[in-house]
Amino acid sequence: MNLSAAELAAQTPSTDGRVLRGAKTRTAIVEALFELFKQGIYAPTTKQIAEQAQTSVRSVFQHFEDMETLYADLVAVQTVRLTPLVESLTADGSLEQRLAELTAQRAQLFELVSPARHALATRPSNSELITKRLNDLSAELRDQLLSQFAAELNVANTQTAADSVEMLDLLWSFESWDRLRNMQHLSVEEAGRSLCAATLRVLP
Repeated sequence: MNLSAAELAAQTPSTDGRVLRGAKTRTAIVEALFELFKQGIYAPTTKQIAEQAQTSVRSVFQHFEDMETLYADLVAVQTVRLTPLVESLTADGSLEQRLAELTAQRAQLFELVSPARHALATRPSNSELITKRLNDLSAELRDQLLSQFAAELNVANTQTAADSVEMLDLLWSFESWDRLRNMQHLSVEEAGRSLCAATLRVLP
């Protein structure tokens, strides 16, 4: 899914008004779920979603077979929106420059995904599709660390480099950021400084 339903419909010349309105309603429902998550409502009822989207409960179920389908659509939309940010990271410059760029990227990324990640964490289980999207993002972020710190990792012996990668992956994960921000109550700047300091200790 590369575009929202409304965006896809808008690009189809033959789309009639009813189809376009339906696509806009579907998008509004997904956006409503996003907004409720931002408000800290991590397990909203269908009624709350409908009210936020300014539509009916019936309309929610007309567009989404069940809540799992709605959540999967939300994750898909967020994945597309975040792709430019995820791919914006470059591995050029000094260690200080690379660390600064990594910190800026992860801070922005994790702050954006935090509401949805908290909501997904409260659910008993998530679909295979949702789980796969989350795992794919984690794998991509891990690969970025290999590129970001290639100069430092390449001069270490194999075991030391492997150990460092595991620690770096932990440090720069969403879970680590979330703990610093929401359990240790650090500001964005403080969390970034802490991760940079820890990274310098971990790098070979």
